[in-house]
Amino acid sequence: MGKFSVSVYINRSQQDVFDFLSDPANLSKWSSAFESAEWTSSDAPGIGSTYRVSARILGAKKEGLFEVVQWDRSNRYSYKIKQRAFPIERMETAITLEPKNSGTEVTFESQFEIVGVLKFADGVFARMGKKQDGSILDTAKRLLEEG
Repeated sequence: MGKFSVSVYINRSQQDVFDFLSDPANLSKWSSAFESAEWTSSDAPGIGSTYRVSARILGAKKEGLFEVVQWDRSNRYSYKIKQRAFPIERMETAITLEPKNSGTEVTFESQFEIVGVLKFADGVFARMGKKQDGSILDTAKRLLEEG
């Protein structure tokens, strides 16, 4: 299983950051990999809620379904992929928000499992994921701080 984490300080309130990052409709604003995303659950977001995404992964268009597995409003939430998306067998990401100075420290922690024949590449995928998530967090920071 591969793992990586990235953090960034965002000069906005913890609630503002949580609301922006936890809304799938905002994914395409801060992550160029996502073309669209929307809740598929009709209830208020929380544990068990699901959302569908359309993304470009390794140059190919992919559809995915994610499920929220933790929801601690303004502090932490995590989600896991519900459908295998080659080359990813399983993936779970946790986003933790902590107050820092007058803003918020955001940490993304991801764990993933690559399909059997590619398990040798866990380290490569972890480095790619860390670089990509660092870049998208920087974009989220810029958008949130610009208002």
